[in-house]
Amino acid sequence: MTDILGSGLLSIAAFVAVISFVVVIHELGHYFAGRAFGVHAEAFSIGFGPTLFSWKDKRGTIWRIAGLPLGGYVRFLGDANAASAPDHATLERLRAERADADQVYHFKPVWQRAVIVAAGPAANFVLAILLFAAIGMTRGETVIEPRVGSIVEGSPAETAGFEPGDVLLTIDGQRVRTFTDLSQSVMTRAGTPMRFVVERSGREVHLAATPRREMRPDGLGGTRAFGFLGVGLAEDATITQRRFGPVEAVGHGVSRTADVTVTIVDYLGRLVTFRASLEHINGPLGIATTAGQIANTAVAAPAADPASHDLVSAASRLATSLLLLAALLSVAIGLMNLLPIPVLDGGHLVYYAYEAVAKRPPSPGVQAMGFRAGLVLILGLLVVATWNDLSYLVGLFS
Repeated sequence: MTDILGSGLLSIAAFVAVISFVVVIHELGHYFAGRAFGVHAEAFSIGFGPTLFSWKDKRGTIWRIAGLPLGGYVRFLGDANAASAPDHATLERLRAERADADQVYHFKPVWQRAVIVAAGPAANFVLAILLFAAIGMTRGETVIEPRVGSIVEGSPAETAGFEPGDVLLTIDGQRVRTFTDLSQSVMTRAGTPMRFVVERSGREVHLAATPRREMRPDGLGGTRAFGFLGVGLAEDATITQRRFGPVEAVGHGVSRTADVTVTIVDYLGRLVTFRASLEHINGPLGIATTAGQIANTAVAAPAADPASHDLVSAASRLATSLLLLAALLSVAIGLMNLLPIPVLDGGHLVYYAYEAVAKRPPSPGVQAMGFRAGLVLILGLLVVATWNDLSYLVGLFS
């Protein structure tokens, strides 16, 4: 019982730490961009729900810690809610009655509002770059030669003509650096034809394969639906460990952030064209489960390495694992907020693009309708994500 309780508490702590860190950085991007343009922030909240404690700074911003630690928000003067939807009645009153109307976010030039909105996702990408760079400097990067070993009988790889000894060069035109690029490319592409170029006996061979959907272990104690190709790593594949200096680490951070961005954008593109499944979408419950699994796996030392059982080693593994999760999640949140959906940052940018071209903002009715439609869409995605999360948990505990 004590072990279960400790594992559960570690899972909760890991989730709260990661999600709060990533979302607060996002909101700080908005906050500091707004402050640079003289916009007054009425409140900055870490979490939602009832206030646990708060304080007011010298600029008049109320900083609060709330009871539900699932992110946070910044609310600028004139906002109707945490999504920065304009409160038109309040805006008219502020314009008529207050001398500090120049501090209202919605009265700023459209280009300044666009910069303030874009600063949130930009902060997420910068955070991801810095975290990947820090991991590259401390833990380094393991590069596994993409050399094929075994071929599963009856698999898509066998049908496509893969052979032991093949060295992967490109997947769908993208260069392959390490064997893990293969699994990352295939995992969300069940049923999607893919093109491969391999080096075989000194010549390039072009192959085509369609991964099939299979429920397979996810390495965290559960099973998920993955695209399955059916190739194994060659026993004689070269494995190298590389650590980066400060300058190289930044380049590594940019490269890793770009790779994750391309992977997510590719999945979203296939999703909206009905070529990908919704089953890979996860919500807060799924993130919490993954954070807990990663944290508990990191703390549990490998049985073959007694030296790794000490507290310092466990803390180091835990910190590295959670920083890696935070980097991946930061890219995902940055991209999600750029989707052109009202309520999200991308929806605001669409409105501002219209305003810049038409020289006037969309009517209050159009904006309100857009925000309602966006909210319905987000809630629909949340329902799908929650269903996926619950389905995974049922499989995990059964």
